[in-house]
Amino acid sequence: MEENFDALEVIARTRGKVEMDSTPTGNYLFILWGLLTAFFYLLEFFLLKAGQTWAGWLWVGIPVIGLPLMYIMLRRGHERDHRRTRGSKLVLDYWIFAACAIGIGGTLFGFLDIYEIVENPLICLLVGIGSFITGEVLRFRTMIICGLAGAAIGIGAFCLQGDLWFWQTLAIVVVALVALVLPGVLFNKSVKSGI
Repeated sequence: MEENFDALEVIARTRGKVEMDSTPTGNYLFILWGLLTAFFYLLEFFLLKAGQTWAGWLWVGIPVIGLPLMYIMLRRGHERDHRRTRGSKLVLDYWIFAACAIGIGGTLFGFLDIYEIVENPLICLLVGIGSFITGEVLRFRTMIICGLAGAAIGIGAFCLQGDLWFWQTLAIVVVALVALVLPGVLFNKSVKSGI
């Protein structure tokens, strides 16, 4: 009888750890990365408009500020012990892939001086798809819709070539607000209200 009780206790503890993972420890990360992205790309837009060509490298400020802040936020959130699910690993792996692709692509395209051709629309597309995948894993419909809207903006940004390239930077600002900040704020509200 005592063995059965111990087994039930282990199952209850395991279930509690998996349920804790359904509310991510870094649930403010969408807002953090969205606001940083919107700020730096909006600043880049105005500086490029003023003729400052070096402003195309302002995107480097996003990881320089964002990574230490993310580390602090996640360290604070990991005070509780929890087990990752397959869904949370998928989301984490996707965002790591997207960050590496954006960083490597931005550096490569910047040095080759072809930054304006595909990098900005790809950023929009990767962020939109990431928001969509995260929304699917969290089963949060608003995030799914916002992710699809971000991906659609990214596809539309491919049309902004030549003299219109300048406006791709604003497309990234819009995607950061639509696919990251808005669903991040709404997700946090739903977590707090227990929906």
